[in-house]
Amino acid sequence: MSEEKNIDSVENNEIEVVADVDDSKAEELAAAVTVVADIDANAGAKPKFKKFAGNNNSGGANNNKRREGTGGSRRQKRTEVTESEYTEKVVQVRRVTKVVKGGKKLSFRVVVIIGNEKGKVGVGVGKASEVLNAIKKALVDARKNLVDVPMVGSTISHRVHGFAGGSEVMLKPASDGTGIIAGGTARIVLELSGLGDILSKSMGSKSPLNVARATVNAIQSIRSFREVAKMRNLTVKQMLFA
Repeated sequence: MSEEKNIDSVENNEIEVVADVDDSKAEELAAAVTVVADIDANAGAKPKFKKFAGNNNSGGANNNKRREGTGGSRRQKRTEVTESEYTEKVVQVRRVTKVVKGGKKLSFRVVVIIGNEKGKVGVGVGKASEVLNAIKKALVDARKNLVDVPMVGSTISHRVHGFAGGSEVMLKPASDGTGIIAGGTARIVLELSGLGDILSKSMGSKSPLNVARATVNAIQSIRSFREVAKMRNLTVKQMLFA
């Protein structure tokens, strides 16, 4: 029992001492509290900074405009080059109906011929549910299938035959001033290829796509003087003037 009383008395003494210390330094504590309050108030205040966000955004916008401007100009230049270099002609627009489960599906098939009138020509086919999309696909296909035309002046070097499906096209060289003797799709292909004097004959199927492909096939089978001389192990002069 005596130990418990001593402990209680010690605890009471400690509490009293602490209370005495708080009372003696109350003014100091109050001053410290006011100082801390001021610091907290200053810390809580929003700092005053200059607003550069608008300038930065405007600069970024200007940079973006510049970038867009340069990119747009480059794209425009590219499109202008392609448009000026190749002439595009739509030969056929055909509506195709496919019977499917639940009804009929309507689509379009477009045949396009492009050429730069300087020795390059191509035929392309595009299929889509809309005519414009089909034309775009056909143009892409035609650019992929461009063919070089080996010309001798404004005509070709020798007689050739081309085949595609049920169509057959014959091409024959002509003298200066003859012009393009051809009709239908074959004439469009020859005009866009750059040939000015040539004779042609279309036989078999009259389908525009088959005739165009047969004409391109005939152009691909044309051999230049250098190719023939190389096959014969001769020079061009030896082959022509032997």
